Amino acid sequence: MNKLLITIFIVITLGSCKKDEPAPLEKTPSEANLDPESPLDPGEPEDLNPDVQVLSIDPNVTGWVESNTPIAFNSVAIGRKNAVTGIVNSISLSKSGWTHPSVLHFRNPWMGYKYWAAVTPYPYSDNQYENPHIFCANDGVSWIEPAGILNPIESCPETPGSYHSDVNLIRENNKLYCYWRTTASSERSLWVKSSLDGVHWSEKQFICKWPASGVDVIAPSMVPYNNQYYCYGVSTGELIPGSYFTNFSVRKMASSDLVSGFIPDKENGYNIVQVTNRPWGDQDPWHIEVKKINNIWLMLVTTTNHNSYGGGGRLFFGYSMDGSTFTFIAKPLFAKGGSTYKSSFHPMIDYKNKCIKIELWRAMMSDGWVVFRENFVIKAEMLKPSA
Repeated sequence: MNKLLITIFIVITLGSCKKDEPAPLEKTPSEANLDPESPLDPGEPEDLNPDVQVLSIDPNVTGWVESNTPIAFNSVAIGRKNAVTGIVNSISLSKSGWTHPSVLHFRNPWMGYKYWAAVTPYPYSDNQYENPHIFCANDGVSWIEPAGILNPIESCPETPGSYHSDVNLIRENNKLYCYWRTTASSERSLWVKSSLDGVHWSEKQFICKWPASGVDVIAPSMVPYNNQYYCYGVSTGELIPGSYFTNFSVRKMASSDLVSGFIPDKENGYNIVQVTNRPWGDQDPWHIEVKKINNIWLMLVTTTNHNSYGGGGRLFFGYSMDGSTFTFIAKPLFAKGGSTYKSSFHPMIDYKNKCIKIELWRAMMSDGWVVFRENFVIKAEMLKPSA
């Protein structure tokens, strides 16, 4: 097979925001004995020289080791008040009943932990429980609720038929921001809460709303860049299908801050994202996550069968130089596919081994909605300019 090499230049910038932190969680025996080369630990980047350039990317995935052990997120999913009993519905969850992971990995622990995640319960596919929960970890696998938190951080909408979904977690200005999408009968909306410690969360803030028909912002994904904030999302209602979709395309909107200024309207800057190829064939994009390392934009797409709203989902990985035009690796990440859902990833540059290491949190519709943690590698040609 001929390899398609996409020329990409990256300048790697370093930085960490650190404040007085509580003592980190005492390591579990499994965490303390992690092998940096094991499937459970991608290791830290070998060389973070800011002048390293990636000259080309090999559009093939290597190093994939499939996990068969679902991650446990031990918490209680809270729904709405039962109309008959008057008691608020609740279900204790562990390894199943979870979806929409959005994970951050910090090189230096933030509030004592290297990993923070937002995830939504979805037991028995009952959307009254689909409310944002926050977890932390030091290995990306053994997750706990941060001490003192009250999950979910946002309650179920009181109106029957309304529900939350599609959480997205970012850190900016040493704060965590948790976004989510809310669905009601006649409209959709986007909301956010922020936290200085991951435990205490602000009142929710309104971002934007749009009619239930027409454009949409499915699986919103926020990316800070160059004093702007970009929100990517999957959109419906296209009058003229593009080259890579039939019903669902990927769009992005921009704002000068993290709360106001986002307008999900085609006439006001909700721009369609272009894709150079269509490796998913007659499927459509369904849920996404977008991240940026220096000047590389990376996108993880979960597909859906036509008119299936998530059914038959597969994961595809793409990359871009400008955040507007993406090229995708030809094969899905998970060979078995068929029931993957909105997943999350974290990229790291490894100059010594000439590759980009990717941590993946793969969500599956099967087995009662579960999440797995895995790694893979994308080889790259890199240049380290002489001093």
